Amino acid sequence: MSGRPELTGKQKEKLIQFRENLKDVLGPKHDDYYLTRFLRARNFDLAKSEEMLRNCLIWREKMKIDTIQQDFKLPEVADKYWAGGVLDGYDKDDCPVWLVPIGNFDPKGLLHSMKHGDLIKVNLLVLEYQYEQFAIRTKEIGKQIGQLTLIVDLENLGLQHLWKPGIELFTKMLTIMEQHYPETLKSILVVRAPAIFPIAYQLCKPFLQEYTRKKIQVLGSNWRDVLRQHVDKDILPEYWGGTKKDPDGNPKCPSLIKQGGEVPKSYYKTEFDLTQKGMITKDISRAGALELKYEVHKPASVLRYTFKTYDNDIGFGVTLNDVTSKKPIVVMENKRHNSHMVPEDGELILEKPGTYTVKFDNSYSWTKGKAVSYLLEVLEPTDEEPNFVEQTAELDLNK
Repeated sequence: MSGRPELTGKQKEKLIQFRENLKDVLGPKHDDYYLTRFLRARNFDLAKSEEMLRNCLIWREKMKIDTIQQDFKLPEVADKYWAGGVLDGYDKDDCPVWLVPIGNFDPKGLLHSMKHGDLIKVNLLVLEYQYEQFAIRTKEIGKQIGQLTLIVDLENLGLQHLWKPGIELFTKMLTIMEQHYPETLKSILVVRAPAIFPIAYQLCKPFLQEYTRKKIQVLGSNWRDVLRQHVDKDILPEYWGGTKKDPDGNPKCPSLIKQGGEVPKSYYKTEFDLTQKGMITKDISRAGALELKYEVHKPASVLRYTFKTYDNDIGFGVTLNDVTSKKPIVVMENKRHNSHMVPEDGELILEKPGTYTVKFDNSYSWTKGKAVSYLLEVLEPTDEEPNFVEQTAELDLNK
């Protein structure tokens, strides 16, 4: 059963009781395998599993998920610049294999070019399509198939992927999968993880159940050999350690795997609203400045910033206080930004521990004070295991 252990006698008894408890809402397609997904997701706690499944069925009806493949037209920008796809074959347990070059995903470009809800719908299209393929494969080989192997390639993952609206979009996708498509992933194989990966993973881990986190394997330099242990080389694209190529010889097989890439600004519809919850507003006097100090305890931390002004530009820069020379070391040069026209946002690697000063500088303006709204966050690598965050708020797919 796709690598899932068989149910024990006690678990089978709970499955029978679970079906009885839910008989008022279940239909023909809700077979024992489907019900077991939700039982496993809640460690066979009948009350919690029932609540989870009932909420899922209500969500599916409200969001019209059963007809989303017919009702939702994939936007051109998503068709061209989404990243990922399914291989033309199966892993060694007969499960489908999805390969996602997530480092080529352009969250800022897509969020500027599509409605937030439409981006979520693209992900739902992928999931609904895959569940149809599970049923087809199960019928073909006479063995229950209901999980997939996910290969995540982090080549090109960079600071741009820590952009807060992009992270929030990704965590919403994770939450939907965990709450409404539980036990879909058999294994998650991560390759080419860069130095920034621990921070990106830290931001996403709270939205993953423990049973999902245990399936994640971050592979080392022999990752191609490990992938071939899971997937036959004639199915795996050459770029990822196999022998398969597209008919034109392309080793990345873009006919199967959408390659993503930077979204051209010609697709941008409107300026994305960077105003975020928790932004602080301060007044800066004429010829004045606002300095904010942050203690950073670990190397390779990241400063994530967003700010906007309401009248005219403002200077912005970052320095590190050098305890030896007592002089500040410039980390980001102080430059003037037209943040009253376009909000500024970005990420900055803080390579060394120490005291950092973030400065909003209005010293050049002798006649006008400024008001600045900002959100500054220091993200430090951590080995701590955070608690799972259960997100119960209803998601509006029309936004």
